[in-house]
Amino acid sequence: MIPLPIDPILPDLAEALRAHGAAVLVAPPGSGKTTRVPPALLRAGLADGGKICLLQPRRVAARLAAQRIAAEQGWTPGEEVGWRVRFEDRTSARTRIEVLTEGLLTRRLQADPLLEGVSVVILDEFHERSQHADLALALVRELRALGGPRLLVMSATLDPGPVARFLGGAPVLRAEGRAFPVEVRHAERPDDRPAHLQVAGAVRQALAEAPEGHVLAFLPGAGEIERCAGALADLDAPVLPLHGRLPAEAQDLALAPSRRRKVVLATNIAETSVTLEGVRVVIDSGLARAPRFDPARGVEALELGPISVASADQRAGRAGRTGPGLAIRLWTRHQHALRPPAEAPEVQRADLAELVLFLADQGQSCKEFPWFEPPPAAHLDQAAGLLRALGALDGEGQITAEGRALAALPLHPRLGRVVRAGHRAGALRAAAGLAALAAEPDPWGGGEGPGDVLDRLRAIDADPRARRLRQVRDQLVRVAEGALGPSRSAGPADLSTLADALLAGFPDRVGLLRGRDGEALLSSGAGCRVDRPERLGGAAAFVAVELAADPRGLVARLAVPVDPADLPATPVRALRWDPAREAVIDVEELRFGALVLRQRPAGGPSDPAAVAALLLEHARKRADLLLRPRDGAAGLLGRLRFLSRRRPDLGLPDPGNPASLLPELCDGRRSFQDLREVDLGAELRARLDAASLRRLDELAPARWRLPSGREVELDYGDGEGPPVLAARIQQLFGLVQHPVIAGERALVHLLAPNHRPAQVTADLPGFWAGSYAEVRKELRGRYPRHTWPEDPRVALPEDRPPPRGVTRSS
Repeated sequence: MIPLPIDPILPDLAEALRAHGAAVLVAPPGSGKTTRVPPALLRAGLADGGKICLLQPRRVAARLAAQRIAAEQGWTPGEEVGWRVRFEDRTSARTRIEVLTEGLLTRRLQADPLLEGVSVVILDEFHERSQHADLALALVRELRALGGPRLLVMSATLDPGPVARFLGGAPVLRAEGRAFPVEVRHAERPDDRPAHLQVAGAVRQALAEAPEGHVLAFLPGAGEIERCAGALADLDAPVLPLHGRLPAEAQDLALAPSRRRKVVLATNIAETSVTLEGVRVVIDSGLARAPRFDPARGVEALELGPISVASADQRAGRAGRTGPGLAIRLWTRHQHALRPPAEAPEVQRADLAELVLFLADQGQSCKEFPWFEPPPAAHLDQAAGLLRALGALDGEGQITAEGRALAALPLHPRLGRVVRAGHRAGALRAAAGLAALAAEPDPWGGGEGPGDVLDRLRAIDADPRARRLRQVRDQLVRVAEGALGPSRSAGPADLSTLADALLAGFPDRVGLLRGRDGEALLSSGAGCRVDRPERLGGAAAFVAVELAADPRGLVARLAVPVDPADLPATPVRALRWDPAREAVIDVEELRFGALVLRQRPAGGPSDPAAVAALLLEHARKRADLLLRPRDGAAGLLGRLRFLSRRRPDLGLPDPGNPASLLPELCDGRRSFQDLREVDLGAELRARLDAASLRRLDELAPARWRLPSGREVELDYGDGEGPPVLAARIQQLFGLVQHPVIAGERALVHLLAPNHRPAQVTADLPGFWAGSYAEVRKELRGRYPRHTWPEDPRVALPEDRPPPRGVTRSS
């Protein structure tokens, strides 16, 4: 065998596992940890007559790792070393090293909680932090305390400290990588072109400039790979795709050694574990699709986003395995600095229903389980809520008989319910097809293929593009019949049977159309829109087979029509807001989740507190229109606000604004009209005792007595600024001190005879002594009947001008 950097530390690794029972190995890409460590541990006698289980995060990586180990050791694949992935088992009685995906270890623990016959568990590429890897880490750690298998955690980019501490101070070993340098180049400026065009251009440039070696280009998904391959169709070099949806023979073709220079267009399955010999140039789009779960909407979707720094380093390392390499990153150095250092663990961002069901089946609480890093409580709550809706958990969170049946199936609990319902109805094959459509990527590219669900079920057998769906459906049928017994056939499944099967697994995906444009409300309470609503044949309700998230919200891309009368509705008495009446009404409803299927008025008394709360909820949005002060209420509000802010020592209530009174005003009322009839002034006065009213009238009076003897109303506005005293100039003659209210100068509006302000001042003596002369000069000619003395400070005030023919000294 060719020497690899991992080889020198293999004896130390075996000894560390023998002595401590657990270890952490950090080794860079290309060091050989995946293929060299398991045989070395087997030769060191650590298998103890049992198996070594090597866990991989992806099905492709598991198969290829097993084949690589067999090739290096001269073994036969499926004999000494084999692999097991979902629905595929290539192991035998002679298998000592078993490479399997992480979820299958969880499945094995259900049947064998002590992992009898397993001597070593190796978690490879742990930095990817799948939810099943996190679960396996915690479960095997618990088994170690009972004398269970040894545990080795391996990664290229992992910070080993937290894992080593979690494993009770496990030793950390490090291996060096190959000495071949990799030059990393970044784009000089951002490029707004689609990823496949950027990658295609970089491939052409690399083939022209780099003298030798294969080119490995990373793109986010199969669609981008297909488009990029189309853009490179004229190349002399072969352009080969590599992604998880390809058949095994196509994957093997991309990975096979080749003397002829080739271009491999891959998703992130080529980021770790998979060996691509002869790659000297890596072109990285910097993008990947990762599952993101929205617990509020109960939807998991593959979101396109930038990869982490750790992933970028992993990808770049693929270029330096056989010689000096080049990594071309299609993003700038500045953009690189803004990327996260590592991808968030899957337990922080994925649907956890399978894990919660597994733990319940093991008698463990998901919130008390000793996680390496606990998932968000909202994700655990959503998973438990879904399992209750499926009948897998009871109200106390304990597993039910249905839950144990679902846990026995190697399926997401939703799909398990669909398959079980189809099995009972004699439509297992159709139900399994539905499950495949719901779980697997759309081979027709977002709805451009067969029209309705029945067409798609038929196309699973007829359309070559649906090969993966066909495999999954047939595997589901075999698994279900193995667990549930042979299925009876009731003939071709109709839409009603399909809807019933989907309802069993997706009760939160039932929707009611709310208009002709496809807008709908789901039983989960979320809004969505139906893609091509005409395919529902005029039905008002549906069950979404494929529910996805896009920038505009949720979209049901494939749905089965449902008769609302067939839904298992629950009668509920409820209070509802009637926009037409602007009032709270009592109704009796038939409801399915958040959907109201039928409604009629209800008789009998209402809960007064609930009526007031609902009225308050809607009244808050229109408080300013509903509670318009009148009949002096506005002045009272302003006075209270003014005085409570200026004299907090008085302990007067600050009403803020009328909306603050709404909680009390809604009590005993049920409509907007009831609120419009409220006497706000009376309500405010009722909240003041006699002493408070007296202090209010003394310190912030509603009216002010002028020198003429007449009283005018003070305007306190909203109470924030000084009160306004407005009077005609002649009414203020003789007033030599500025009006002061509660220690604050009033703002005096001196009105001309036409009742418009001639001057606004906060210093009346200063006005008399200063600008009054200019005002007098301007106004005396326009209003000769009015008195305009030279010194208003000593003149007699007057409320009205003298009669015609009578003149006064001016």
